Amino acid sequence: MTVTIIIKKPRPEIERTLRSVVLNIVLALLVPLLFALDVVTGTYKLPIAWVYEALINAIVPIFKLPTDATLVVLHLRLPEAVSAIILGASLASAGAVLQSVLRNYLASTYTLGVSAAASFGAALAIVLGFGGFVIKYYVPVITSPYLIIPMAFLFSSLAALMVYALAYLKGATPSVIILAGVAVMFMFSMGTSMLQYFAGNPDATHAIAMWMLGSLENVRLSYLPYMALSLLPIIYYLVVSAKIDAIGLGDDVAHSLGVNVRGLRLTLILLTAFQAAAVVSFVGIVGFVDLVIPNISRLIVGNNNARLITTSTIMGADVTLAADIISRALVPPYVIPIGIILSLIGAPYLLLMVITRGGGYGP
Repeated sequence: MTVTIIIKKPRPEIERTLRSVVLNIVLALLVPLLFALDVVTGTYKLPIAWVYEALINAIVPIFKLPTDATLVVLHLRLPEAVSAIILGASLASAGAVLQSVLRNYLASTYTLGVSAAASFGAALAIVLGFGGFVIKYYVPVITSPYLIIPMAFLFSSLAALMVYALAYLKGATPSVIILAGVAVMFMFSMGTSMLQYFAGNPDATHAIAMWMLGSLENVRLSYLPYMALSLLPIIYYLVVSAKIDAIGLGDDVAHSLGVNVRGLRLTLILLTAFQAAAVVSFVGIVGFVDLVIPNISRLIVGNNNARLITTSTIMGADVTLAADIISRALVPPYVIPIGIILSLIGAPYLLLMVITRGGGYGP
């Protein structure tokens, strides 16, 4: 008697879930490794052991370390590394959500005009002389990050509302929202350029230019709790991920499944605007994270938003940590702004993506 054993292959959805779990474990394990490497990289050489000893000393002082080593770890390198994690996780998750609810793989906080509006708000704060923003070269522009932040958030939220209002004039379809976002982006970019031109203060103009390059060097420990607020919307995204999946099938389908498409889409756009403002206000303009990372994640784990948002969040943290390491290691002792490094990584990938995938970006 012949016994035939039939082995069924896992369904594609199960395969993607397993692939996502394995990938997320690997990406999560990379975070502490890249974090340690980020902290020890730079002109001032640090053994990795000193990094962990300095962190332990901050809680319970049991190790003897040079004072300058402790200062470098806790007040310079640590804030940069932690802010890199927050920056990457926030922008990548925001990009994944925007691309899903707008059903356009080129959607991002930048293309919706949110980042450009945040830049305008920060530039306006700098020009008006609101209170101690100190850039790398200690340009004596007296502006406070704590006043730049609300200005950046105010204008980024205004941009999100303008995009949605403009879209509703012609019907808030994903394509119309993207076009409205591009229009708003150019409007605020023009405003920032005018501020630079008419500032009348070369120090202020230089400070705006440096801020727009995107850098983690200005981040201090006291800023991190405020930046970390940008991670809170990720919890909400995961809770409503099934509804985001429904929107991805089309507005009519989502309506038939009981989803309030307009309300949810507006809520998600405003939350992504908050995320962008909360990080951009401290580090300046950083592009491509919210555009490229979700696309890479989607190729690996598919369009299920619970998987996509999780993978994008962790991968975004890894990529920004790697970019921060490169920014200090590429041309020592100079530190290249992380915005430039991410553009060098993201721009070629975006071109490759457009060439290989052609017009497959719309709904």
